[in-house]
Amino acid sequence: MLTRRYLTYFFLVFVFLFCIGSLKANQETTTPNKKLILSMEDCVKLALENNEKLKGMGLAIQAAENQRKEANAAFWPIFEYEYRVAPVPTDATRAFDSFFEGQLAFFNSIRFKTIVPLFASGQMRTAEKLANGGVIAANENKIKEQEDVTYQVTQLYYGILLASELDSLLLDSIKKIDTKLKEEEAKETPDYSPIELLKLKVFKIDLEKRLAETNQNRDLAKEGLKIQIGAGPEDEIELISKSLKPEVVNLASMEEYLNASLEHRPEFNLLNIGVETKKMQYKLEKMKLGPKAGAAFFIDVGRTHREIKNLGMKDDYNDPFNYSRAGVGIQISGTLDFHGALARIKKTKAEYFKAVWDKEIASKGLQLELKKSFLIAKNDKENVTRAKKAESLAHQMLFLSKSNYDIGIGEKNDYTEALQLVLVTRGQYYKAVFDYNVALADLQQKVGWINYEHLTKHPNIPEYEFFNYDEEVE
Repeated sequence: MLTRRYLTYFFLVFVFLFCIGSLKANQETTTPNKKLILSMEDCVKLALENNEKLKGMGLAIQAAENQRKEANAAFWPIFEYEYRVAPVPTDATRAFDSFFEGQLAFFNSIRFKTIVPLFASGQMRTAEKLANGGVIAANENKIKEQEDVTYQVTQLYYGILLASELDSLLLDSIKKIDTKLKEEEAKETPDYSPIELLKLKVFKIDLEKRLAETNQNRDLAKEGLKIQIGAGPEDEIELISKSLKPEVVNLASMEEYLNASLEHRPEFNLLNIGVETKKMQYKLEKMKLGPKAGAAFFIDVGRTHREIKNLGMKDDYNDPFNYSRAGVGIQISGTLDFHGALARIKKTKAEYFKAVWDKEIASKGLQLELKKSFLIAKNDKENVTRAKKAESLAHQMLFLSKSNYDIGIGEKNDYTEALQLVLVTRGQYYKAVFDYNVALADLQQKVGWINYEHLTKHPNIPEYEFFNYDEEVE
């Protein structure tokens, strides 16, 4: 009984210690939620480092590089081997009967061959050029994806700021309407008619609906940004910027952006690579009619465990089942299929000319796309100025309507309408700033962020001077 009790105690202590160790291990391996306070530059950097799609593009580059290594086959030996085992009859003159009578021996043979490619009528060099084009294309695709990710992160970043600004604006407006409604309801004789109060309540409901939509869009933008930068689902994101402001930049001319895009934009480079690839394939098909040459060495050994009787000199060798032989020499091989080869040559030639034609069409489309992005960016800059001026005028209208009402010559409806107009124009201003900043990011994507930085100047002047804002009336 004493031994059993001690064993029970020992077992309980062991279970307790095991549970404590498991809890401690779980606590050590569990990563606490992080709060990330990020600038635009931080978001782009993290996205370029952690984006899953970009990691996949890196693997595509590795695959293309290994394809290039495979194509560079000159002077690299190729090893071939062959092993055979089979029953053979022991009497060569009665091979058929001997086989079914069970008079058999087991035949084993092994053949080892080494071939060193020396010459292939230019095929190996052309195949290597094709593989080099694959590596370049993989790198260009990665650059293109990096620029796409940068644009998407920028769009999400400004989207979060836009939602935050609208959220503050809507909350403030709802609060002011609530205050006004409470004031009117507390008066024995309200200044506003029942219809006007109902209009304010309807307007408040509409603002609450817009507020819910704004919060939903902000949450979705934050989740999208988390995915882009590789953050965990439970991590919190907070932006260093607290307000949405227009980017103060001086753009270069359209021609400068177009030249930079033609030279550096991945899409243009991929078009050139596609044409060159089709050209190399056309050349390769013509070269396949030529012979291939290489140095070859072989060892061939065969054995049976029993003697084979009645072998004659008419066989390929004195003893086709027990032999040891080797050889070295030059091997020349090729295939003369003029009908099939001519069809393949004409096919690749047509594909080459089609690629040249497609490149011309696509190039014009990409140039038009860049011009469109440039003009949108310029127009959106002017829209920021217009929106700010409209907001300033709305504030002036609010000030005048309030002054007129205070001195008894104005109408309450004028003041209410002016208040609503201030809210609308403020929201339109934030939307104009968002569109402008995103348009700049789109233009940056079209020319590549490195070239865009060289072609864009950041003047050291205040925002209101750069956009020619009218002085806002409080």
